Amino acid sequence: MNDKTNERSLREQFVQMVTDQVGKGIYVWGGNGECFDDLQDVLRFIERHEEDEMNMRRIAALIAKRLSDGVERFHMFDCSGLVYWALHALGLQKKDVSSRGLYALCRHIDKSELQPGDLVFHDDGKQIVHVGVSVGEEQVECRGRDYGVVKNRRKNGYWNRFGRLLVFDQEAKNDMVVIKGGSVRVREGDSTKTRCFGIVHRGESYPLLGVAPSGWYCISWYGSAVYITNKPQFTEVRHG
Repeated sequence: MNDKTNERSLREQFVQMVTDQVGKGIYVWGGNGECFDDLQDVLRFIERHEEDEMNMRRIAALIAKRLSDGVERFHMFDCSGLVYWALHALGLQKKDVSSRGLYALCRHIDKSELQPGDLVFHDDGKQIVHVGVSVGEEQVECRGRDYGVVKNRRKNGYWNRFGRLLVFDQEAKNDMVVIKGGSVRVREGDSTKTRCFGIVHRGESYPLLGVAPSGWYCISWYGSAVYITNKPQFTEVRHG
């Protein structure tokens, strides 16, 4: 199987996985796809993630609806947790990541370029606060405690940022980033203001997944897409 075929296959699996959760998955803050059947105490799990009593009642009501609809096995997500769960299951992302982190792992695109499997985001004017997965003219999203995972037609204006995950973007797959000097921090996003995940060291090299608008490199690091500086004294790209 060549790279292009594999890319399509993974993208299609990703879309199918999130779509299969429509009408099944429920919203729990911080949920990353935990399954009810695999937890010894579901109520305790929800209480740890949801401090507001009203929110817990809303979740309980949705659980009751799912059971009455005949859903026998369902998972808990928040908006980014749905995307992370599918990527993790496909071996494409090992570290938990927020909606802002997911935006940082994308090549930013125009709305007109959207394809199934691309991500759609809502920016409230201060930061990215919500994410969904494009499926044509609709998106799959974990919408909230009253709805869980849904598929809706895209609202003009609400979804105002768009991205293509670099793990689905083959343009730079044969290139490597080589660490030239000292130790370099790997980060969630393409700036020093984002969370640091760890350190890479001189002489090491990592697959280049893409280049952010800032110029920082997005690399594959222990199964996750992370960012490192593009300053020439620290890193350089060697073409495959």
